[in-house]
Order: sequence, then C-alpha cells, then structure tokens
Amino acid sequence: MARKTGYDVPHHGAETAPPEVEEGRGRSARKRATQELTSLGEELLTLRPEQVGALALPELLEEAVAEARRLTSFGAKRRQILFIGKLIRKLDEEQVAAIRKALELRRR
Repeated sequence: MARKTGYDVPHHGAETAPPEVEEGRGRSARKRATQELTSLGEELLTLRPEQVGALALPELLEEAVAEARRLTSFGAKRRQILFIGKLIRKLDEEQVAAIRKALELRRR
C-alpha cells in the first residue's frame, strides 16, 4: 500500500486564494489605539451631563457614562471605563472627533 503525503497537492488549474492581508498595524499599535480611546472615555466623565447630552451619543454610551459617574468602587469604575472605551471604539470617526473637540474646548 502506498504511503499518503502529509499535505494536499493542488490540482492543475485550481486557483488558490491569496492570503488575507491584515490592517498593517501591529499588536502594539492596536493596543495603543485602544488605550487612547479608553482614556478618551475616561475624560468623557469630566464633562457635565448637559455637555454629554449635546454630543448626540448613542443611548447605551450615555447610560454607561451616567453609570460610571454613579459608581464609587475603584474596580467597578475601572471596569465601566473599559466598557465605555469599548463602546467608543464602535463609534464613527465623526462622533469620536466630536468627543475630542468637546474635550478640547473644556481644557481651554
């Protein structure tokens, strides 16, 4: 009996799919971007509630910010801030830019 090879040999004429190309960002760059948006969410807590309402954020994000303000436990607040960062990562670039602009105006 003939021994089988450990790999499949492509048939003649069979097309092979090109390997998928990633975004081009390494793991460290992705982590830095994630951390930057999480810190943006943490700064979002410094805005007054009426300023947050004026940003026209999704309802879930507004509720998450209100919940983070209510929490007093360090660990619970930290988890909530990470959740806010996750929600911010799902936003459009225009909404993230509006948050940055509102925070920049607050710093002045």
